[in-house]
This record gives sequence, structure tokens and C-alpha cells, in this order.
Amino acid sequence: MWFVRMNPGDVTRMATMTSKKVSFFQLIYRFFHEVWVELKKTSWPSYDEVRKSTLVVLAAIAIIAAWIGGLDYFLGWATSRFGW
Repeated sequence: MWFVRMNPGDVTRMATMTSKKVSFFQLIYRFFHEVWVELKKTSWPSYDEVRKSTLVVLAAIAIIAAWIGGLDYFLGWATSRFGW
């Protein structure tokens, strides 16, 4: 189960925010503002980390594709060879 740990001040602030009538555009603004604040907190990978991770993923895809292709070829050969 997923829980969010909140400070007592956050709970009070949320209670006052929800008691007022908020327009649709204010909700949209608040949402994008909170998204922007959270994006500023993230740590982004460096170029080298992205490049290395991409190469690992591409290598894994190539290995899996070769395995599935080889298995498909073998099973196709076996079924045609033995007349299944």
C-alpha cells in the first residue's frame, strides 16, 4: 500500500484549500505549478548514463530478438521436416 507522509501544516493548508470554491483554471494552474516544482526536485541522468543505458537496452533487444528468431526458425524447420 502506498502512503504519503504529510506535515501537519500541509493537512491544514489542504483543508483550507478544499473548503474554498476553486475554478477549473485555478486547478489547472495549480496542477502544472506542482508538476514544475516536482520536476525541479528530480535528478536527471548524465549524457553518458543515458547512452550506456540505451546501449544495454538495445543489446538486450538484439539478443532476445535473435533468440526468438532462432527458435522460430528451428520450430518451423522441425515441423516441416517431420510433417507436423
